Formats: sequence, structure tokens, C-alpha cells
Amino acid sequence: MSAPEEPKPPRRPSPEEPRTARTREALEAGLWELLREHELAEISVSALCKVAGVHRTTFYGHHRNIFDFAASVYAGLVDRLGTVDLDQRGTGRTVAEIGELYVESIRQILQHTKDEQRVYRALFHTEAFLGVLVENLRMRFVLAMDVWQAHGVLPDLDPEATAGYLGGAYASWFEQWVISDDDDVEAWLGSLRNLLPVWWPREGFPPAPQPVPGRGSRAAGARSPEALEPGQP
Repeated sequence: MSAPEEPKPPRRPSPEEPRTARTREALEAGLWELLREHELAEISVSALCKVAGVHRTTFYGHHRNIFDFAASVYAGLVDRLGTVDLDQRGTGRTVAEIGELYVESIRQILQHTKDEQRVYRALFHTEAFLGVLVENLRMRFVLAMDVWQAHGVLPDLDPEATAGYLGGAYASWFEQWVISDDDDVEAWLGSLRNLLPVWWPREGFPPAPQPVPGRGSRAAGARSPEALEPGQP
């Protein structure tokens, strides 16, 4: 969705960091192995720690439960897919090129979340995941606001408030995609043409899908209750 932040000055790593990274990698690998044969709700912390070779005390030092850990793992995956190859001002790119990069990142998220649908469906029923996802998306949109502002696209809006609004909206939009049986990535992506703010560039988006009579709207030819005369069926 937007560019990574500018690099910060390097700091001296803690001796514990390599061990923490290895522990995290082992737990992630263990989670994916268990998810091949089990639903997320069936996986216990004990089972995960046994497969990962990690002590339960270590696990609980960083996470409250299996859902909290899975939320951080999968929200991180979505965040990485939402990262595009831009600096904070979108230097060297046109508005159309930037728009296409953003669209491609959303396409990848849609495909990934549908491929892992059963896990994401479970995660959206937890307390932790939606909050982490909204915050990650908000930060991506904060960076996107910088890019659009540098290109003269962003109107006179509060960038932080706008990013918060879009982050929450996108998270709910992704949730509806995951819980639906729809698997048409291009049509779902095209629907954003009708949902995004009017100032957001539409370059790179597929055509918006045509409304289907009776689905999400009144059937063709149907009259609203207000249009009926008294006594009419």
C-alpha cells in the first residue's frame, strides 16, 4: 500500500536478538506445520511449543495465547504484501505508476488471504487480529499520504485522520472478502473504484463490476416502498 519508512541509523544489536529471532522463526514454522492438518482453534500452545522446540514460558513471555501469536504472524504477512518499492515521496515515479504499484499490492493481499481463507476466517473472529491489521494498514496509509501529498494528489485533508479512516475501511473490506465465498480477485479489486475517495487515482484498477440484479440492491424494475401508491401491492 505504501513505501517503507526511511532507514534509521543502525544500532548495536542486543545479544538476545538473534536468539529471539530464531525462537520466532521456530514458532512460525511450527504454526504453519500444524495448520496443514489442524484448524487454528484446535492448536494448543503446548502442541505448538513441542513442534517448535520452544519452552512454554518463552512463548508466554511474548504472547497471550495461540490466537495472539497467529494474529501477529498473519498480520505481518499482509503488511509485507502491502509494502511497495517506493521512497516516502515516490521519487522517480508518475502518479499512474504509483497507483499501479498500490493496486498490485492489494491484488497480492486478496489472493493470499483467499488462499489461506480458513485461517483468516478464524483470525477475524479473534480479538487481536482486526486491531493489529487496522494499525498496520493505518501506518501504510500514513506513508501513502506522504507520497500522494508529494505528487499533489492529496487534497486539504488531515493525513493522519485520513490514514486512520482508510486503514479501518480496508480492514473491514478485507474481512468481507475473507468471509465471502467470492473468489473473483479482479472483480473484488475493481469494486474499490466505487469505494475509494474521489481524489484517489484509479490507475491500475480493473473495471468496476456491474451490479447483479437482486444482489446487494433492488432487483431491476422493483419499486421502492416510497414509490408505491396506497393500496398497491
